[in-house]
Amino acid sequence: MASAALVVHTPSRSGGRLMTANDCAGTILGLARSDRDVVEFLRQAGLEDAEGLLDAPAWVTWRGGCAHHYEAACLRQSAYSRAPCAAGR
Repeated sequence: MASAALVVHTPSRSGGRLMTANDCAGTILGLARSDRDVVEFLRQAGLEDAEGLLDAPAWVTWRGGCAHHYEAACLRQSAYSRAPCAAGR
């Protein structure tokens, strides 16, 4: 199975999530503070219909925390937990 093109990392202590390309170098793309930022990174990668790709495992991998949450409080969920994230929902 192929890996996702972009990786959204665990929320930082100050909020926001580091975005990297899933390439050999792990190229840093920037800091996402919302889904809108992730969509913009996908668009910059040449994907015009990026909104529908946020939950597509072929394009985006969410590591640690809760998908679609950018505040530091989302650190409550372990990267290995299968339980749904209760933070902010």
